[in-house]
Amino acid sequence: MFVDEIENPEMGDEDDHHFGRVLRLRHGDRITVSDGQGNWRECIYGPTIDVVGEIFFQPKPEIEITIGFALVKKGKPELIVQKLTELGVDKIVPTVAQRSVVHWSEKKIVENERRLNRIAREAAMQSRQVRIPKVSKTQHFSDLVQLKGAALAHPGGKKLSLKHPFLIIGPEGGWTDEETAGRECFSLGQSILRSETAAISAGVLLTSLRDGRIGETGS
Repeated sequence: MFVDEIENPEMGDEDDHHFGRVLRLRHGDRITVSDGQGNWRECIYGPTIDVVGEIFFQPKPEIEITIGFALVKKGKPELIVQKLTELGVDKIVPTVAQRSVVHWSEKKIVENERRLNRIAREAAMQSRQVRIPKVSKTQHFSDLVQLKGAALAHPGGKKLSLKHPFLIIGPEGGWTDEETAGRECFSLGQSILRSETAAISAGVLLTSLRDGRIGETGS
């Protein structure tokens, strides 16, 4: 559970419903609370949250992983954010590419930014993360690709590397030649993946490289 103050944790009504009605915790069960900034401690669930453990701190990874993804149809952005959060991705950025089928109005961009950040919080809590990834406001591809270290996932690209831990996933119709021109491109494998599959695969590969579960070989 995420709280505003790790020293004096308090449970909000929404979290109380989640723990009591959804997870069916009983009073006296142990839970872990975090401030979402790397600090965490053990507590006891009940009408109030009782502290039983000291505060621990988990530092940020040395390499920050960012996944951008072109907007996809209803329900899939939520899936992407949920799974990338579970994997431990640090930042998530929705974007609009030339072949994007989905385009959000300014009002919907604001609404979805709040909703996707709420989904990230819930997924981080479910997967016992101590940090909540930031889901940024939807950006146009031409702006996003200018950010430092940004690279594209594209068939025929180079092997994925932590030298480029900021990877952008294209729309269902793929990138245009204009979008890939002069850009660093990296492959996610031989298969042509759906956009949501590609985003999740990128998260798996980059976090596995960072955590040392797989090693980098060649370029």
